[in-house]
Amino acid sequence: MRHRFVQWSVLAVSLLGLSLMVVGQAVETADDVLDQMRANVQAIDDLDSTLTVTTYADGEVSLIQQIRLSLLQPDKMRQEYLSPDYLAGNLTLVTGDLMWIYIAAIDTWYEKDLSELSTAEQPWLVFRQYLRGVQDEFDDYAFELLSSDNDEYVLQGTAATEDAVYGRIDLWVDALTFVPNKRILFDVDGNLLVELRILEVEQLEGTTFTARSLETYDELGELKSTIHYDDISINVGLDPTLFEHTEVPANE
Repeated sequence: MRHRFVQWSVLAVSLLGLSLMVVGQAVETADDVLDQMRANVQAIDDLDSTLTVTTYADGEVSLIQQIRLSLLQPDKMRQEYLSPDYLAGNLTLVTGDLMWIYIAAIDTWYEKDLSELSTAEQPWLVFRQYLRGVQDEFDDYAFELLSSDNDEYVLQGTAATEDAVYGRIDLWVDALTFVPNKRILFDVDGNLLVELRILEVEQLEGTTFTARSLETYDELGELKSTIHYDDISINVGLDPTLFEHTEVPANE
């Protein structure tokens, strides 16, 4: 089992924050809850947003980044750094299993085949979970519904394949919006790795719920990062040329 806790895991756990409310469908199992959480991909044709990501070290702000994130069904992603200045212009484009990274400071493109990477090694995977052509990050886990009431469902997922990155995933899911209230990742020995808390859930276009703010904490309960959607819009008719890549990648 792969259990490396890669650097971008803090971000990777943080953006499972959109869900389509489906009225009147019975929820009896963990799979029912997960199906409701995934239902948003049937409603979202494209997504455009700006995010502010704040990283903390020893209780102090160590880095503030602003990012534009754009998605287009079924498998396209564009992620551009807007600030700070030394990162501005850096760009990641993904179509299917191909990823291109542009480093503005040296005016150079790099290419990577994502099919060669595990889910833990793929950057921005949970951003891409909104895309219908992307592997579901929960495929490597078997989930059980531990409890349910009118307000919240509690799920526990344990590693079911050798490709599972974590030993266990615990989810607390809001019963109305099907947006997780909290998400905790554990290693194969049951040690807590990272906890995500989701705040400021709101509704878009009358059906789709989004979390505006998210906080991640480490195993000691110390705040490690916050993510805030400064703005977000869906189904705006993004121009497909926004996701095109024509440059020749640099030799690795």
